[in-house]
Amino acid sequence: MNLFIAKKKYLLVFLTFSVIVFACTKIITTDIGGGLIPPIDGVITKDTTLDVLTKNSGQDTVIVPLSDDHIVGYTDDPVFGKTMAAINIQLKPQFFPFTFGAGKDSLFYDSVVLQLDYKGFTGDSTVPLGLHVKTIDPEQYFSPDSTFNNTVDIYNTSSGTELTSGATPIDIRRLGDSIHPFMDSGINLVRIKLSDTYGRKLLYDYDTSDVYNNDTAYSLKEHGLQISGDASMGNALLRIGLFDQTNTVNPRTKMIVYYRFTDTSGKLDTASRIYVVNPYTSAHSNYIKRDRTAPAKVATYFPANPDEQDAELFIQTNPGLYGTIQIPGIAGLPNMIIHRAELLIEQIPDESSSSDTYFAAPNLFLAAYSSDSMRRLSVPNDIQFAYGSISNLGSFGVAPLAKTNSDGKIVKYYNFDISRYVQGVVTRKEKSFSFVLYAPYNGYVFPNETSYYEVAISSPSLNPVGLGRVRVAGGNYSDPTRRMRLHIIYSKI
Repeated sequence: MNLFIAKKKYLLVFLTFSVIVFACTKIITTDIGGGLIPPIDGVITKDTTLDVLTKNSGQDTVIVPLSDDHIVGYTDDPVFGKTMAAINIQLKPQFFPFTFGAGKDSLFYDSVVLQLDYKGFTGDSTVPLGLHVKTIDPEQYFSPDSTFNNTVDIYNTSSGTELTSGATPIDIRRLGDSIHPFMDSGINLVRIKLSDTYGRKLLYDYDTSDVYNNDTAYSLKEHGLQISGDASMGNALLRIGLFDQTNTVNPRTKMIVYYRFTDTSGKLDTASRIYVVNPYTSAHSNYIKRDRTAPAKVATYFPANPDEQDAELFIQTNPGLYGTIQIPGIAGLPNMIIHRAELLIEQIPDESSSSDTYFAAPNLFLAAYSSDSMRRLSVPNDIQFAYGSISNLGSFGVAPLAKTNSDGKIVKYYNFDISRYVQGVVTRKEKSFSFVLYAPYNGYVFPNETSYYEVAISSPSLNPVGLGRVRVAGGNYSDPTRRMRLHIIYSKI
């Protein structure tokens, strides 16, 4: 609160007021902007650092809602390992009973194309990415009345049908072009030609007396498609939008059957029909598999080793890895005025490859953790809420910043402001917590230990699902200048 101090010349007044407040045991946590923190002079204003204990602790799973971007592709990251991502989706006619507008004798098949709404990527765009499309076996359980987390693989390899002739190469660099094959207009579209056998089945084999009669009959016969990456082609993950509420008549993600038909005058005319994602009757899921085995560097620390703490923390956007942090020294601090308490976190660059260029550092979040309730909580006093989500993420310190380290390399770093929390522990003897450091996708936290409901960390999501990772120096990292630590600027009372 700027109520206490505006300029350094008012320091004496501030300290006198603080003594009065402390004597009344009504401590008001400081709220001093970074530009107003008094300089450290070693006499009145001092600084200190507290050691932290860091540990790679676990992994999270996610469920991706239809309205959010899904990811597809394959990456091999020398630091974090491999990721295989697949999208499972049911595409259906826009209406039932469904027809192609003419009798089968008047229909002439051209092609069938799967079109996906491209939203971005992570990885190496200079190498074409290979994508497969397969049918999902109707015997597999895949229903719109259920949700599937990222570990559930819907596709049955023994009975699904491959709809592409090997992997279709996708040139990521050209996805923003305005000209695409198959004469479709628009930019940021992934287009994959599917099997002619499959297209002819859709055009000729079904009619309104059976499969095209209603949604249920169609779903029993055509259970859905899986789009997946190829481990031998490419090193990237694509973000794909499946459903856009603003354009339900002609959505960007769809399957298109192109054909010709004989009109009433006997002439051939071109036409097409689209199969779309129905928000009410289309099942969907995003299968995301992580492989963190050697030679990936993360294999040294995950699964968790028996060491008390780890020199390196591996943080990966959900579904990914998280770490825990303990700062035991906070509870032992004497009574003081906390001007600033920052948890300083610095990236460890990958010296052996350019992986840090391809796989960007995500936004991170620091949650307090209660071992009593086994809940992730907002950091007391330092998190503010508004309109159902956290309103001060920027000042709290979630976004990565860039600097040049002592080796001349550009690295990312994070500064989490937990000044009010530290002040509460020091002056009001409030509960001291351990912390969880992670990269949320659709994350929620409890506002406090007694809350019945969680609150969204961010809306929209703090990170795209599955994209982003960063390796940071832990509390016992070999270089003490880069270790994670709590830096405190304070004044004695």
